Amino acid sequence: MTWIYIGIFVLSAVISAFSAVKLSKHADTISKQTKLGGVLTGTILLAVATSLPELTATISASLIGSADIAVGNGLGSVLFNIFVLFVLDLYFRKQRLFLRVAHSHVYTGVIALLLSVVTAVSLAVNASFSVLNIGLTSFLIALIYGGGMWLISKIQTENDSEQKDEPPTASTSIRQTVKRFILYALVILVFGSSLSLSGDAIAQNTFISASTIGSILVAFATSIPDAMGVYTALKLANVNMAIGTILGSNVFNILVIAIGDVFYFRGDIWQDTSSDLMYMSIVGFILTALVMIIVKRDHTRNTFTYILPSSTAVVMYLIVLGFILF
Repeated sequence: MTWIYIGIFVLSAVISAFSAVKLSKHADTISKQTKLGGVLTGTILLAVATSLPELTATISASLIGSADIAVGNGLGSVLFNIFVLFVLDLYFRKQRLFLRVAHSHVYTGVIALLLSVVTAVSLAVNASFSVLNIGLTSFLIALIYGGGMWLISKIQTENDSEQKDEPPTASTSIRQTVKRFILYALVILVFGSSLSLSGDAIAQNTFISASTIGSILVAFATSIPDAMGVYTALKLANVNMAIGTILGSNVFNILVIAIGDVFYFRGDIWQDTSSDLMYMSIVGFILTALVMIIVKRDHTRNTFTYILPSSTAVVMYLIVLGFILF
């Protein structure tokens, strides 16, 4: 039976990765042929689409009453997404793509930092504050996310209004591109969900703790579309969409936990989650701060100084991974 789950896991991973590549290419077309641009397309459109597996996995875990898997999946995906970004930064180091990043991503980074603090404090405080079994932390997260996305959209709109260059003429039908984008998003939703559920089924036979399952195995499985989407964006030299996708996915993944709280009927999901996951929020805060350092750089002296933040982040992630496993 385990081999069947492994087969489903591998097949779902391949289909999810393929769909994410297609999704990213269509998002690149949308960003270049509409007024959205790479920042908004990555931060909202592509970020949410590639994070659909995290949403379904977290809701599923909440429905079965596994708070550790639900919260661990969201926080683990945050760490893995940033890890992927830094690894790809090292891979594309000769092009130094991240020196061309729009500074407006800092706003998304600030939202991510704020959400990291909120989640860390909520997991550290051993007290329950809820309304209709929904934690006040979840309401606060939803408020920060909604307000943050509104602010980013407003800032991007103001920046676009200051640009006098006409947008490029569309070479392909935007309507068809949007339809294909939605199609591949649905494929990711279906097979990404299959990926997370089969990964969870495999893990149940290995005597691994629920928090480790959620923060490593399920988080890795559901983050495959994000990783492939970012890789494709960087291959297309659309670095703003890549950064936007990672930061946008991360703030959405925190919102996903709040959504999962709605489907957790045993009380406050933050109260029932292991406090050990608090450290993942702290590490997420540090790694997000390193992303903001990269975003703010306009130049660097040499290759060593360029790769230093990314190398530090990769080592830090591997240390945290080793701490969780052993």
